[in-house]
Amino acid sequence: MNEQREITVQVRHTQGKGDARKLRVKGLIPAIVYGAGGEHRSITVDPRILRKTMDPARKLNTWYKVTLEEDGKVVGTESCIVCDHQVHKVKDAILHVDFLRVDPAKELTVRIPVEVSGRAAGVVAGGSLKTFLRYVHVSVKPSDIPASLVVDITPLQSGETLRIKDLSIPGGRILENGNQSLAHIEPAKIKIEEESDADKKKKAAAAKAPAKPAAAAAPKAAAPAKAAPAKKK
Repeated sequence: MNEQREITVQVRHTQGKGDARKLRVKGLIPAIVYGAGGEHRSITVDPRILRKTMDPARKLNTWYKVTLEEDGKVVGTESCIVCDHQVHKVKDAILHVDFLRVDPAKELTVRIPVEVSGRAAGVVAGGSLKTFLRYVHVSVKPSDIPASLVVDITPLQSGETLRIKDLSIPGGRILENGNQSLAHIEPAKIKIEEESDADKKKKAAAAKAPAKPAAAAAPKAAAPAKAAPAKKK
């Protein structure tokens, strides 16, 4: 169950980069509320309060009750989730937030992380785990937004693949292609590699080939004839 959390923001009537810089100097950030056929409302948010009220498990998929104040008076409330935000590349500080209006009775599309649990039987047998997705898109009501898609890989044997169509989430639908792989167990590699067919054929051909005759020894050169001794007179 995704419990709705409350945050109070201030309505603002000024816009532009200059106004945004002034807000950040004060420790605040510009934001906007829009969607569901309603008007765009420019607001100011305290980033410290935003982080404090954020669901630690769902984070940006937190379901908010946004109370809008102007000149110290409540001027409205909105049911929202954070659909976009900007973060400083170095300081990791939130620079801007977009709140999207949502209907508690209707499904909306959100992106949730994929978490793997358990140790696959194929891994125990010596195989290795390969995963394919870090996030998936799901369609759910705001109150049913899960913190993550938990994938139990314990039953997976060597060579088996777990796909999107093998899973489901309570109160919603996974929107990815049903044949998309989530996890696969690669079999253990054989230590001694078998010879290829080409190598086997080469060895067989070499065994059948007739032996080459040994090269004939070169004839020895004849010794030079000795001169006959001279006869005595």
